[in-house]
Amino acid sequence: MRLSPIGGSCEQAIMIGDSDVDIDTAKAAGIPVVGVTFGYSVRPVHTLGADIVIDHYRELTDAVRGLVARAA
Repeated sequence: MRLSPIGGSCEQAIMIGDSDVDIDTAKAAGIPVVGVTFGYSVRPVHTLGADIVIDHYRELTDAVRGLVARAA
């Protein structure tokens, strides 16, 4: 198990972001990423390669459950 600098498990991390930098950072760290369409991205988030894209935070719980299920 890899630990983050603050002691959390990297295997349990999920990034939530709205830009190519956020999504690329998550990929470089080897963690799943939820893209959000309601942020500041110049490019459409659907084109950035997030594992899941949501349109509202009310969709986040289901998105995280889906990512956890994929990892199991």
